Amino acid sequence: MFDTVNFWIDRAMVGGEPFTIAQYLTGITEYSNARGYSISGKAGDYSIYLNESGISMKGSLPKFLLSDNIHTLSRAGARDAITKLSDEIHLPIKLAKVTRVDVSTVLPMKREPNEYYPLLGNKPHFKRLQATENTLYYNTIKKQLIFYDKKAEAKAKGVIIPAGFEGANLLRIEARFLSRLSKQFNLTEINGATLTDEKFYTGMVKRWGDEYFSIDKLKSLSIMDATNIKTVTDGKNMAFAMLLQKEGQSFIDAYIAELKAKKTYTDPKSYTRVKKGLNELIAASTATDQNELIKELDQAVNEITMNCR
Repeated sequence: MFDTVNFWIDRAMVGGEPFTIAQYLTGITEYSNARGYSISGKAGDYSIYLNESGISMKGSLPKFLLSDNIHTLSRAGARDAITKLSDEIHLPIKLAKVTRVDVSTVLPMKREPNEYYPLLGNKPHFKRLQATENTLYYNTIKKQLIFYDKKAEAKAKGVIIPAGFEGANLLRIEARFLSRLSKQFNLTEINGATLTDEKFYTGMVKRWGDEYFSIDKLKSLSIMDATNIKTVTDGKNMAFAMLLQKEGQSFIDAYIAELKAKKTYTDPKSYTRVKKGLNELIAASTATDQNELIKELDQAVNEITMNCR
């Protein structure tokens, strides 16, 4: 389930000049500026940056171990990748500080990935952004949740689709934990060894699932729950809610952005209340049955969280 994992190795851990590991890297480039002398190079998929303070490493564990990240990397696979990386640069990566970690997997689905996006609504405390036809983001400063068409991405980058995946619709769900990891996970330190700890690994997969399930899921537009209509106001709210769902979450986001741009409210919390009220209206009024695509997606995520190893 781990994909991108960035590490930081402090100078003290190296036991000497960080530049000594340059001999184990390929594609060496040297820099010298007002900040001092530095070196960049590669170790497989990993980009390595050396300076007087220490060593920064940025890359994907599955790409480093398997040459692609379409296959999910298990806990055992993460351990193998860390061991291999340690051998290549001659440093114990299990002691290196983790500065970013992505948890993700590819789900073979019945339909094209972008057919699921309109049914994924608001996520509390996150900004929703469908950047392209094939990519949906939920953003904060410290973390992101991303949905994207893995097959489309692979084709765009000229990556060969592995055997067994050629005819499948591949939806990637990726939770990215970008900063202040110790505080996010309530741990004193997170290093390479932490990643392969069973309790931590299963906890991260559960976090991945929790991030997905915290999204408001929209229901079928074709099914109206008329039992809730008792008054003229109820009828108007029902019609309004169905129109809102048809326009999509991006319409609500754009509406809130317009209110902010015009400084409509003096209290910033008012924008949150309006957005929450609109999403609650959609969720409460538009349908009685969950959409079949959401049922499929919920089941796929549940199976991953219940069977992680």
